Amino acid sequence: MCSLQLKDCHAWQSNGWSFALVVLALSLLLVPPGWPQMLLVGALLGVVVWQGLVNHRRTDDLIYGQHKLLMLTQELRGQQVIVEQQNLNLARLVDERTADLREANVRLAAANLELLELDKLRSALISNVSHELRTPLTGILGSAQNLRDGLAGTLTQAQHEYVQMIESDSGRLIRVVNELLEWGRLEGGRVKLQHAPLPLGTLVDEVSRLLRPAAQQRGIVVEHGACDAVVDADADKLKQVLINLLDNAIKFSPPGGRVRVALQRAAKSLQLSVEDEGPGIPAADAAHLFERFFRCRTADGTAGSGLGLAIARNLARLHGGDIVFEPRAETGSRFVLRLPT
Repeated sequence: MCSLQLKDCHAWQSNGWSFALVVLALSLLLVPPGWPQMLLVGALLGVVVWQGLVNHRRTDDLIYGQHKLLMLTQELRGQQVIVEQQNLNLARLVDERTADLREANVRLAAANLELLELDKLRSALISNVSHELRTPLTGILGSAQNLRDGLAGTLTQAQHEYVQMIESDSGRLIRVVNELLEWGRLEGGRVKLQHAPLPLGTLVDEVSRLLRPAAQQRGIVVEHGACDAVVDADADKLKQVLINLLDNAIKFSPPGGRVRVALQRAAKSLQLSVEDEGPGIPAADAAHLFERFFRCRTADGTAGSGLGLAIARNLARLHGGDIVFEPRAETGSRFVLRLPT
């Protein structure tokens, strides 16, 4: 059955025109016959038949198009139902994954809180143990120094050597304890800097004099030029940084070697470099030098806690600067302390 409206139906329109043409042809029959008349009637009837065929074809095309459109509409509705179902499935899957992620976040938050508590307990334990160790170690070191100075009587050569061993080991333990305490303060954010104008040349001279006995014992020559640069820094903390860098350079330099301290001015910063003539640092270790408790492979047999460089870099960064390691083409190592001006 055709569902087109009358105004859109070519068959209905063709019937109207055909009716008019048929009436015209019949009216011509009332006129006296003649061959022109018959020819005109035949032409009119041919036009009626042709118009009917054409309009019928157009009507068939419209009906076919309407049915095809209906089928496409039904197909689209089916696709829409499938898409809606997939959206529902996707929404349910997102909700499930969101719930899983929320539970994972809750477990992660709980684990983080537990780690924070454990970290606080560890820091408190290190701090308490370090404080408890530093007092007796200081007493042992003082007693050994008194024995070495002969306050308890003259020592034999063997006794003097044992006292030196006690003094050396207790001093090393005190340095380790101090580094542990300093690292605990850095991790806890309890380090407060006291900024003041500080002449770098004076600080380098002071640190060089402090470490001169250790350098002379190994036959190491420490070279540094004059320096008139002034930085705004905490003198004690910056001194600790320089002691660490220079002490490492002396420890890892071969007997009779040289350690060079140099200052360079850069844009908005000062660069203080410390170079030694030691065995150098393997490329695989360079990326881990400033990690806490890391011991370089070339440090075998050399005393240390593995905290010195980590503490030095953190103190440098508290000043707004940094410490970097720069590989050298030859043997040896070069550490650069950068400070803002």
